[in-house]
Amino acid sequence: MLKWTLSELAKYRQTPLHFTETLDLKQELMERDPEILDVSPVAADGYVSFDDGDILASVTLGGKLTVPSTRSLQPVILPLDFTFSEVYLTDETHKDKYEDGQLVLDLDGDTLDLHPAIADHVLLSIPMQVLTPEEAAQGIMPKGDNWTVMGEDDFAKEQEQDRPNPAFEKLKGLFPDDDDKQK
Repeated sequence: MLKWTLSELAKYRQTPLHFTETLDLKQELMERDPEILDVSPVAADGYVSFDDGDILASVTLGGKLTVPSTRSLQPVILPLDFTFSEVYLTDETHKDKYEDGQLVLDLDGDTLDLHPAIADHVLLSIPMQVLTPEEAAQGIMPKGDNWTVMGEDDFAKEQEQDRPNPAFEKLKGLFPDDDDKQK
């Protein structure tokens, strides 16, 4: 249970509190993001330290997340294997001692609950573009009747082919009577 009161955490001023938990986040994550197809149990291993009224949490997550490919909607299994760190402040005046890029949050009440932070970081770990291994290796794009998705390189090549030859463009104005007849 990833929830501690400040009085419990105050005992860990000298050595950090180590925790290992396995969380079942499947239902919660699937409700928050309906595109998620499946979530394995998430292993959370980390440390919480209490220092001068500030709480530092460092958590390593492991598990698997199944989401659809952004091209073909085929299921893709994404491994979860990352670490995140957050600083929780009990006093807002302590914000000045942390760097701008560091994640610093105000602690609500006198209890630290890491469960919501873990769920948030799992959702944030989902990339914007998810491809099956075949799509990534071969550059396969979806196709349909009279349409196809093309990459930027292919689009640039097609635009280059459609561009008229500049030498012939100069000849267009040579016979103005012919231009009127073609219209």
